[in-house]
Amino acid sequence: MAGRRLVTWLLVIVVLVIGAVIIAPIVVAWRVEAAIAENFPGTTDVDVRVRTAPWRLIRGTLDSVEVEARRALLGEIIADQLSVRLRDVQLDLSRLMLERTLAVARVGDGEGMVVLGHEDVARFLATARGVGRPVVTLAGGVVTIEGDVRVGTVDLRARLEGRLVVSSPTTVDIRVQTLTVSGIEIPEEIGRMLVGNLNPLITLRGIPLPVRIESVAADEGQVRIHVRVGDRI
Repeated sequence: MAGRRLVTWLLVIVVLVIGAVIIAPIVVAWRVEAAIAENFPGTTDVDVRVRTAPWRLIRGTLDSVEVEARRALLGEIIADQLSVRLRDVQLDLSRLMLERTLAVARVGDGEGMVVLGHEDVARFLATARGVGRPVVTLAGGVVTIEGDVRVGTVDLRARLEGRLVVSSPTTVDIRVQTLTVSGIEIPEEIGRMLVGNLNPLITLRGIPLPVRIESVAADEGQVRIHVRVGDRI
């Protein structure tokens, strides 16, 4: 009888351990999804995958976290897609579980991709940079922007072609190649001054993680920004 009772308790312990291994990371992933939705207004289709051992999870340490989201508000601009893969992550579990706050204490390293559509860039130009009726084309590494700009008290139609360049760890500028205002081509030096208020064109300061932009490319109607993430970048 005692032997059977011991076997039963051992089975219960094994089931509890297996349950913890399977369920605990899923619960944390759900809470991270809720925290992202809470802290990034408008974000949709959030999918989070967490991998860690239960004994590490007790301390809030995660082996890896993968996040896929759409329409994420990153500072002043909305990203159509946000993909992040993090390793060696330390979370404040009490704040995550009780307050739905994504309190990240440490990220060892990781990488990510931010994708913007031409509509996202056009919306940013209209709302944050005051460009009227903006139309944005992204192809072959070239960004073409058409819009109304104010010169003195007059609104003029301008057309700009340029390339995106990484200007700081968290910002991207547009480097002017050609600029025409009402059909008249403007010298490059003057063009840089006239469009100075457009830069930075993209900022990722809204990401609550240590981020460094590695590269940026514009093609097929999208801006694709590759980033490194973590305390060791």
